[in-house]
Amino acid sequence: MSREPQDRAVYRWAPAGLGAAALVALLGALVVRGEVSLAFLSLFVVLLPAALAASLLRWSRWPQPDERRQHEGRVDWRRVLVLCGVGLLIAALVTLVLGVAWSGGRLGNVLLVAGVLLMPPAAIVAALGWLLGRAHRLAEGLRPGERLEIEAREHWGVFLPATGVLGLALLLALGPFGVIGYSAAGVLYLLLLPATAVRALGAFLNTGLALTPDHVLVARGVFRRRVERLTRTDVMACGVNAGWTGRLLGFGTLNLICDSGRSFSVRGIADPDTFCERLGVLELHED
Repeated sequence: MSREPQDRAVYRWAPAGLGAAALVALLGALVVRGEVSLAFLSLFVVLLPAALAASLLRWSRWPQPDERRQHEGRVDWRRVLVLCGVGLLIAALVTLVLGVAWSGGRLGNVLLVAGVLLMPPAAIVAALGWLLGRAHRLAEGLRPGERLEIEAREHWGVFLPATGVLGLALLLALGPFGVIGYSAAGVLYLLLLPATAVRALGAFLNTGLALTPDHVLVARGVFRRRVERLTRTDVMACGVNAGWTGRLLGFGTLNLICDSGRSFSVRGIADPDTFCERLGVLELHED
């Protein structure tokens, strides 16, 4: 059997298989007790949105790329992320509504907890799909005839705060802290985690620096990218501020001081020292 029919068969039966696995996980969470029940609930939280996303992908007749994409074997990952975000949102809303409707019983409680757990990742994935549709490289916005010398992008270290929030929430939820720990973990997971993750995603996709022979392009923003075009002769100093984490991982805040009195700070830039060296102005290093 060729690979294409095999892929079509997997594509056709994936929603049903994932849905059946989600149902088994839900039954396991209802029947067993203790930590094993929590493991089944975690599987249900993963499998239910996966089944919905697979159904949406099949319903939207994806993938059916154009001839160029089919020839190059490219995948529209933004569309995949958007549909996955929709699947997560549907799963979260359905489980929350059913959990409230059947509250008081074990099934209602399990569905309510599952809906609460699904809300933050649904918001994060939906925001990622939306931001990817608006993101583009600074090099794509160069004027005709401009030559790019160097481009500096955001470092993955901008996701460290969100990772720390998630780790702290897990520690409080799984540790021997009782009701106070669960309450604090809920606040961190439901409110602070989506806020820090979406902010990091926006900064990662919308922030950057580009250097041409005559200009410095500074892009900043979270939900809306703003691009400043500076004349290189107007930039009189470049400063780098990196804490111990930035020095260890290779990122920091790059500060540009202009002769006109304006200043620009761009956080989380990867290898900011190289950009300053290529800019060829006075370098100011801070601890």
